[in-house]
Amino acid sequence: MTIRIKLLLPLVAVLVSACGGNSGTGQSSTNTPAIAPALPATEVNNAAPDTPLSKEEAFRLLEQTTFGARLNDIDSIAGSGPEKWIDDQMTMPATFMSDGLRQSANKIWNEYVNVWWRQAINADDQLRQRTAFALSQIFVVSAEGALGSEQEGLANYYDMLLRHSFGNYRDLIKEITLSPVMGEYLSMKGNHKPDAELNLRPDENYARELLQLFSIGLSMLNDDGTTINDDGGVPLPTYTQDTVEAFAHVFTGWHFANAEHFRWPTNKDFINPMVVWPEYHDTGEKTLLNGFVVPAGQSAEQDLDDALDNIANHPNVGPFIVKHLITKMITSNPSPQYVNDVVQVFNENAQGERGNLGSTVKAMLMHTEAREGHITNPQVFGKTKEPLMRILQVWRAFSPNSIHKEFDYSWVGNELQQAPLGSPSVFNFFTPDYSQPGTIRNSGLVSPEFEILDESSMISITSRLLANSLWSHNYKVQNDGQRIAINIDREMDLESNPDALLDHLDLLLLGGRMSDELRHEVVRLMDSRDYKNAASQRVAEAIFLISSSPEAAVQR
Repeated sequence: MTIRIKLLLPLVAVLVSACGGNSGTGQSSTNTPAIAPALPATEVNNAAPDTPLSKEEAFRLLEQTTFGARLNDIDSIAGSGPEKWIDDQMTMPATFMSDGLRQSANKIWNEYVNVWWRQAINADDQLRQRTAFALSQIFVVSAEGALGSEQEGLANYYDMLLRHSFGNYRDLIKEITLSPVMGEYLSMKGNHKPDAELNLRPDENYARELLQLFSIGLSMLNDDGTTINDDGGVPLPTYTQDTVEAFAHVFTGWHFANAEHFRWPTNKDFINPMVVWPEYHDTGEKTLLNGFVVPAGQSAEQDLDDALDNIANHPNVGPFIVKHLITKMITSNPSPQYVNDVVQVFNENAQGERGNLGSTVKAMLMHTEAREGHITNPQVFGKTKEPLMRILQVWRAFSPNSIHKEFDYSWVGNELQQAPLGSPSVFNFFTPDYSQPGTIRNSGLVSPEFEILDESSMISITSRLLANSLWSHNYKVQNDGQRIAINIDREMDLESNPDALLDHLDLLLLGGRMSDELRHEVVRLMDSRDYKNAASQRVAEAIFLISSSPEAAVQR
């Protein structure tokens, strides 16, 4: 298709421009924690006014807070302020993966991936789902490896992220630390105190990643996310190897809740929190961050709480976590002021609580830069959409009447280099400081998602969008349980009026920002399909051409 090729070739250039180139607890999943009081928007420095949104502005809010805008959501949000949508979402009951997995009739080994797809498409609590997905790329565990067959455990781990999406950071890292899934993934379970006779010393894996990736990072940070440097301009380190070793000693003595012995148990409980075996815990003195000393003689539980308090109160946690969340949900290159304003809320919200993620997420979304950055700083504001987000946008925009019980796209990681809880390493699918060589890097900007985008992956994404639109709609696919057929009834009603159809698709897929060039190409393609009974072909090709265009590949 020559029109398709013409639009695919400038994809990288358009993405570069958009990114700034031109300048486990064992609890029942129904036990959702109490929702913390939401932070009033006026408490956020540089908050955007909570004024009625246009349909285009409603689309932008949905693009940041959901897995894809739907027309009824655009219509319901437009005319009211963003704060109501955020508050309504935060008080909504959680939709848990474990529940979906238990109810699934499709008993394949990694069915949890298909459950994730179903909930990403259909769940009402979209802000919680989107936040948990962001958290899953910070507090990484992966089915790639030893956990591949433990889908109930993986689902339970994801449910933990869902429960804590608007909860407290300190509570979250305690559950993560005692999660048997994390214990298996980063080898904390079965961590043995020093034993010279057996030539054993504590495993440092979890201690290192908790510090480097889950809490404070490698370099000292100001509240605005910039590094604190020494007189020579070198960033000051947050910790030393001695610190890692001290934390490793803290994390000794824990194992599966049903382990029959400590060294090589055959029982493996991937649902309930790990429990302590006191005789394998190192009770010696330990010096942690900022010289804090854990005294000798304490229990493993006391040592753990002291260590997690030491981490949670470190000044780096706010800027480290806040910047991660902003870049995964809003924009790849937030201004220092944006980061600083949200960090103040993380450090202490309106109720005096430190680390409240609900208040943090709300402050992040209500900030002027989130709501108006595409206008005030269009050359820098925005981000490339992850492959999963591009697929979900189409499935949500044209939601099927139902998803068959045999639906299967569990193999997405093989095709798109990304799958829920399927990262190739603890460093996620892409690193937060990756910068595409060329204009982006020369501008001093980052483009994390570009790390998994190349000529091959862009073709794979385009092919998947083709399969999910042009080849899989309700006027073409019948009785194929493994595929989702998008519903284009609404678009077929507009087919006889191309201008009305394109206005509709422009809002639904691009938030009203379709370029004249793209509109011209879509019209030209539709006009070329003038044979009898080609109406559904014209509609489906218009959807495909727009959803696979460079303009749909960026979030603004």
